[in-house]
Amino acid sequence: METKFLIDKCSLIPSEGSSLKENYDIVRGNPIIDYYESIESPSISMTISFFDTDQVITREGITGGEYVDVSVKIDGFDDFKIKSKKHKLMLNSVRNVTTETNKQMATLEFLSVEAIINETARVNKRFDDNVSQTVFELLIGDKKGIRSSKKLEKDRATNKYTFIGNLKRPFDTIQWLCPKTQSSKKSFGYVFFETLDGFNFKSIEKLLDQKPAYTYTRTDKPYDEKVGPFKILHNNMNQTNDIAMNLRMGMYANKTIYIDIENQTKSIVDFKITDLKMKKPVKLLNGIEEYPTRLMLRVNDFGVQQKGSKKKDVQKLNDLAIYQNKSYIRNNLLFSQSLNISVPLNPELRAGQVLNLKFPIKKADGNEETDSYGTDKTNDASGKYVISELRHLIGGGKAETQLGLIRDTFTA
Repeated sequence: METKFLIDKCSLIPSEGSSLKENYDIVRGNPIIDYYESIESPSISMTISFFDTDQVITREGITGGEYVDVSVKIDGFDDFKIKSKKHKLMLNSVRNVTTETNKQMATLEFLSVEAIINETARVNKRFDDNVSQTVFELLIGDKKGIRSSKKLEKDRATNKYTFIGNLKRPFDTIQWLCPKTQSSKKSFGYVFFETLDGFNFKSIEKLLDQKPAYTYTRTDKPYDEKVGPFKILHNNMNQTNDIAMNLRMGMYANKTIYIDIENQTKSIVDFKITDLKMKKPVKLLNGIEEYPTRLMLRVNDFGVQQKGSKKKDVQKLNDLAIYQNKSYIRNNLLFSQSLNISVPLNPELRAGQVLNLKFPIKKADGNEETDSYGTDKTNDASGKYVISELRHLIGGGKAETQLGLIRDTFTA
């Protein structure tokens, strides 16, 4: 099923101090657009490869700092748009400039302007507020931070965290805070990422609990009216269960020794995978969870204690350390199973959304029924998935969205 599309606009926009004097239309250079976002990346990115027929890149000496406007008309969906004043994708690098028979081909790499600003900004103050508010300050509120004008969608944290910035970059600081952020009494773990809609500081727990935004179906029919444009074109299941690597990472059992320098004490936390609540029991080698295969030594990362902290406050932080330890393992387990699919171009998809996938029901002989679609009980691949990453590929006669999907197979 081919998606009808038209690249209506693709222009390089000069910025202050740019060597480019006026907007440069890239459409006539047959551009190929590769747009990318991921729940593991604090910035969206995009590359555009095209024939620079006027050799503007070399003639004008373009090296970076310009912005881009893109508009693609897509049959059945709203236009895919990148706006220079809203999304602020800045030219970060020019690469692969080659010349053949008077034709110059170039690839332009764009990043969010916030990713560029992040490289020059440093966090050098003390924070002791709710973590969600701290993230807001680092990204939008603090005059010495990113100062982004984009929307920030955040899940309210239930804990405060006191620390001094130590001249870290804002993005690094936010990602450092993610595993230390609590969304409920015993649930840790946030992700920080950007989509076309803005920035997100989201609880993994709540991310997994979302209702599906779309349902996609795998069918061998060239066109199915019931499925429409929500067809799975290709799929590849990744069962990355590497026992040796899991043992080395301490996935099944580990021991962590926490050192409290201030009080000159230590505490030992033993973890077994069976300590986690399971949606489905994990198949383990006999007794493998009884032997800690990784020993970790950590200085208690409690941030800066408030003046006048009491012993019960320190004990509370010790409890948080235990939950954080579980969170690290839980999040690693979450990414241990993934599915890659490609679908007709859908500009409304976002990293962090949940999809429902329907694959044909497997019969007793292992074959699939062609007109019956199952749930996760009738086909292991069917069910809910979180979009961990997406890539819109537009141009060269093709328009599709490639998705990296994960799902919470292990934990409740």
